Amino acid sequence: MQYVCLLPPEILLHIFTIHDEDYSPVSRATLAVLARTCRTFKEPALDTLWKSINGFKPLISCLPEGVMNTTMQGKLTLKRPLLNGEWGIIRQYAQRIHSFSVLPTQLEIIDDRVVQALICAPEPLLPNLRSLVWRDAQECFFPLLPTLLKPTITSVQLDFSSSPSFSKSALLVSLSARCPSIRKLDCVYDGDSEESSDAICEALCHLRELFHLGTGVLNAQALRHFASLPSLKSLHFSLKMSQPSSTATFSSQLDHVHITTPTPSVFNHCLRNVRFLSCRSAKFCVKYGDLELDPYDPLDIPDFIVSISERFSPALKKLHLDFNFPFSTFLEGDILANPSFALGFDAIAPMLSFGCLTDLQLDWMCTSSIDDASLKTMARSWPQLENLSFGSATRWLVPPSITFIGLVHLIHHCWRLRSIEMPFCACPVDTNSDPFSETLPNENITRLFVGISPIVDPIVVACQLHILLPKLTTVDYFDCLDPEFPVPLPFKKFEGRWDKVNEFLGVLTTVAIMRHGIGQAPQELMLPA
Repeated sequence: MQYVCLLPPEILLHIFTIHDEDYSPVSRATLAVLARTCRTFKEPALDTLWKSINGFKPLISCLPEGVMNTTMQGKLTLKRPLLNGEWGIIRQYAQRIHSFSVLPTQLEIIDDRVVQALICAPEPLLPNLRSLVWRDAQECFFPLLPTLLKPTITSVQLDFSSSPSFSKSALLVSLSARCPSIRKLDCVYDGDSEESSDAICEALCHLRELFHLGTGVLNAQALRHFASLPSLKSLHFSLKMSQPSSTATFSSQLDHVHITTPTPSVFNHCLRNVRFLSCRSAKFCVKYGDLELDPYDPLDIPDFIVSISERFSPALKKLHLDFNFPFSTFLEGDILANPSFALGFDAIAPMLSFGCLTDLQLDWMCTSSIDDASLKTMARSWPQLENLSFGSATRWLVPPSITFIGLVHLIHHCWRLRSIEMPFCACPVDTNSDPFSETLPNENITRLFVGISPIVDPIVVACQLHILLPKLTTVDYFDCLDPEFPVPLPFKKFEGRWDKVNEFLGVLTTVAIMRHGIGQAPQELMLPA
């Protein structure tokens, strides 16, 4: 212990921070014990213990019993206003807080007296705050929020989406003056009026260090304003029905965009004159809501993909298309078995221009019409792929056209792949002929998800997988026996066959490890006596 005490405080702080990274109660309790162990440990341990705090309860709980009390409803309350000495107790801990989060449940356990006392604090409550998360929209607690907004803050997350008001709009307008150094801001809020929304957008454009912005609906004018910010590189925003499109063509310097749209056609219309030429990562979330009874209109998808290919540079590296819809609602009908939802190669073809893709997720779409030849063309167009999710996110009952040969093409042409999520017909192939015989094993791929892929001869399939993917130890698939997501009888038998694949993969992996161990044995042990 005496040698540990000789370590510099910054080294102790680093050690305690590593210990606290799991945020477990045991870890925090240990830090509290360390703070009481010796004077050398006290400050570093307290700094680590109080660096990230959730809710006001920890601060209020530091007060003497004669000041703090609990109501009949179980809420924390104060018997009287706090004296200077008691504010000093709070101050010695509050000044250590760099990250502060507030959830509705954490506000419900304090009463009006605590709120009023905190609002009337004689000096800034959290003077060294860097990150603030406020996920409560109740007006009764809203006066607490402005007391926390200080110039030291660089990250803010606010949840005002459920109840817009003039006071919240006014706070957001003042944000650039209160916290001029904000680099990350997430606040889904559309304003209490159109005039307020315009004022908020204009005010936020004065955040000269803003790097990431997550917001609600942006019109073309607001998008153009934010796109002009030289520091802004990441933008999450939404579009809405009947929203006018941009009349002037402009480009952004954003690196990443996340766009939520009610339909693909709304995206095509609203952003027809916008170009994201510097963007390297794009995610599109289509939220139909109650507008449609189907997962998507297959006729909308080709234009949607063409629109994406026209608005983004061929240098795009990450592309995610997410149709955020509860697919479980389709199980009673024949929607998931309807082949009209299957997209053909012509729908995917415009994305072949994105030759630098490393991460592609088209997992919600039905890709059952894509065959081996089409997948080969796609793989040759995307040689840098590292992660591919293709038609795998839901239990489409349309049998896939891709076979094991298609998987071989993918491994052959995309040698950087690490993860594949794709349904295909798993079957024996001629391992002595092209493309299997010409394909080098990929030791980077450690994840293969097959959905409810059909399979025959699981032992042969396991051997083929082990030859091509020697580091793959298990294949993931949908649980066909899940009572919440039943599937027709022909698909249920596939689960047992994939289980057998995993059993045999385990044996093959064990044999490979043993063979490698023998190869590493000392030469004298391997020679006969």
